[in-house]
Amino acid sequence: MAQSMYRTLRIPTSRIGLLSGLLAIAVNLVIPAPAPAASDNSAPKWKVWTYNPSNRAFKGSVPAKDAPNAIATFPFPVAPDTALLITDHGSYKGTLLGDLTGKTISATVSTAGGPFTYYGANTPSNPCPGTATVRFYFQTKSPASFSETDYWWSNPVSLPLNGLTNNPTPMSVSLNPANWSDYFGHFGADPTYLAAFNAAVKDVTSIGFSFGGGCFFENGVGAPTGGSFTLRSFSVAP
Repeated sequence: MAQSMYRTLRIPTSRIGLLSGLLAIAVNLVIPAPAPAASDNSAPKWKVWTYNPSNRAFKGSVPAKDAPNAIATFPFPVAPDTALLITDHGSYKGTLLGDLTGKTISATVSTAGGPFTYYGANTPSNPCPGTATVRFYFQTKSPASFSETDYWWSNPVSLPLNGLTNNPTPMSVSLNPANWSDYFGHFGADPTYLAAFNAAVKDVTSIGFSFGGGCFFENGVGAPTGGSFTLRSFSVAP
């Protein structure tokens, strides 16, 4: 698939403004501890971000609900509007946040219900074939109001949400620049963007997942007949 498919158009044009707003908010999110016990109240440290009806801003943060033997779970809305599940909790500085150079992100996830749909499927604004997916996402914070290299998505590592139903599935990706692309679709391994990627990895301020499909990575996912996503474990390690 052409790299151009992973450009800003991960978010359809009508939703680009929303992403910018969310990204500004996401700088302040939280990161959970790896594989918490059932008694660990880790879910409130994560936030779910969902597009509002204007498609140009996110709704307020919604703490994910606790799930037995898992970090968090949340229901998808009927409309394909859920974009992110991320965390920036200060208690994870040095484990899930901070300098992650040379490390690998790993998680176990599952879904219930479904089928899951993504925003703009089979429309001229999102003509690429595909299915609703979840992928890793991380962010850093720069002094500028916006920089494309503050935001990174695992590319091509992702999982199809419709294949995860009642099936806990591991996913993993190393923080190698060849495995990530930025807000405008530039890969970290590109010599022009390598230094910026390395700087972002050295100071990760929020981390988690994005939901999308077709041509885009974060255009939103829903479950018209009901469905949920569960994060069962999350870790960052050498």
